[in-house]
Amino acid sequence: MKKLFAIALVSVFLLHFAGVYTYFGVRLMAIRQEMKQLLKTTPDDQLEVIQLTKSEYEKSLHEEDELALNGSMYDIAWVEVKGETYFVYALHDDAEDNLLGFLDEVVKRSSSDKKPVPSQLLQFFSLDFISPQAKFYFARELAQKISPLYPMRYSSFYLSIDSPPPKS
Repeated sequence: MKKLFAIALVSVFLLHFAGVYTYFGVRLMAIRQEMKQLLKTTPDDQLEVIQLTKSEYEKSLHEEDELALNGSMYDIAWVEVKGETYFVYALHDDAEDNLLGFLDEVVKRSSSDKKPVPSQLLQFFSLDFISPQAKFYFARELAQKISPLYPMRYSSFYLSIDSPPPKS
C-alpha cells in the first residue's frame, strides 16, 4: 500500500511539472495537422509568396514544411527555384505563432523569477537526518532510563561466541 501511494505521489508531481510541456507538444501536433489540411484545400491565389535568397531560405527553414521568418511561422505549400532566388508559396500560421509565443513567455517568466527561496524550505533541505545506528543507540539509552533494574551490560545485542558449540 505504501509503495502504491509513493508511486501515485511521484506521478502527480511528474504530471504537474511535465503537464504544461506535454500540453504544448500535443497542441503543436494538432495545429500542424490542421495546417496540412488547410494547405490541401486553399486555392493557389490565396497563398503568400515569399521571395528569398538561397542563404535566407536555408537559414529560415525550420522543418521540411515550415519556415520561420521574422518571428512568424509559415507552412510551405511548395517552393519554386529560379536561379539564386527561392519563391516560397506558404500560409501564415497564426495559431502556431500564438502557441510558441505563449511557450516562450512561460519559459521567460520561470527563468526570470528572482524571488528568494523561503527560509523554511531552506531549513528543511538542510536537515541532518538521523542514521539507523543513531536511532539504535538512542533506543538503548532510552531502555536504560526506563528500566534501571536491568542495565545493559553488553555493547551490542549480538553475543560473540568464542568457542564452538558442544558436540552431542
